[in-house]
Amino acid sequence: MSFKSVVSLIPGLPTQDGNRVPLTRLVPGQGQHGAEAFHAMDPFLLMDHFGPMVLPPGTDAGFPPHPHRGFQTLTYLIQGAFRHRDSTGGSGLLRPGGAQLMNAGSGIIHEEMPVPEHLETGGGIEGVQLWINLPKTEKGTAPGYTDFQPETMPWSAISGGRIRVLAGTWAGVTGPAQTPAKIAYAHLELEAAARFEHSVPAGWTTAVVPLHGAIHLDGTAVPANTVALLGEGDALALVATSPVSLMLLAGEPLREPIAHYGPFVMNTREEIEEALLDYQQGRMGHLD
Repeated sequence: MSFKSVVSLIPGLPTQDGNRVPLTRLVPGQGQHGAEAFHAMDPFLLMDHFGPMVLPPGTDAGFPPHPHRGFQTLTYLIQGAFRHRDSTGGSGLLRPGGAQLMNAGSGIIHEEMPVPEHLETGGGIEGVQLWINLPKTEKGTAPGYTDFQPETMPWSAISGGRIRVLAGTWAGVTGPAQTPAKIAYAHLELEAAARFEHSVPAGWTTAVVPLHGAIHLDGTAVPANTVALLGEGDALALVATSPVSLMLLAGEPLREPIAHYGPFVMNTREEIEEALLDYQQGRMGHLD
């Protein structure tokens, strides 16, 4: 077994999105720009840690209607509640410990907004949204939406902590989300001084992202809201230097051209221009 070492530490970028939702943009992180940033994390395009924040009563903080094309979003909620609606008629309630997988495919318009109770009384919210690229053969597929309630992906006890698997297999547990890009994705919580080891297919993009707390990985300190991008090897090993909550990411690179503009990720600039025109002319549908 050959353990992967840290090849890059990428600090997250504090910012806001939607209606004044504070978040840390982890992928691309600080100092990363353009297509090179996307290729560095292939097949992952973007990762946002939104919150933690307390929504005040009467807030409209959330993500109002906006389009996507050419990739998938996997949104995982740690605390709070969001309601999803999209232009295909899909809808669902995202609860703590649950997730939603949206295939933007050929084009979709969706929103993620606080539930009515939060609009009235306020409440805490925190989660992670991951953008997963689609192979070029899948970018024109029909859009759609699937939600995964927390009961379908419960916490599993491991030595020194617990793990919730969203996709792929970690610690003998397989998550419910299935994507054309081959990925493995999980939320891991460890006690201070706990060690976690796991095999990862050689050649896969692999990263560890603490949300709270810190770890050591191959002798490198990794603080919260920092992406530790790992290099060659077929396994990872980390030690929690404090109680830690982190995301585990691994995926087989697509190695395809990437053209990106805002909420659209395609293979060529011409396809981006077509996406813009289709959105402007209403061919991605509407939200009433």
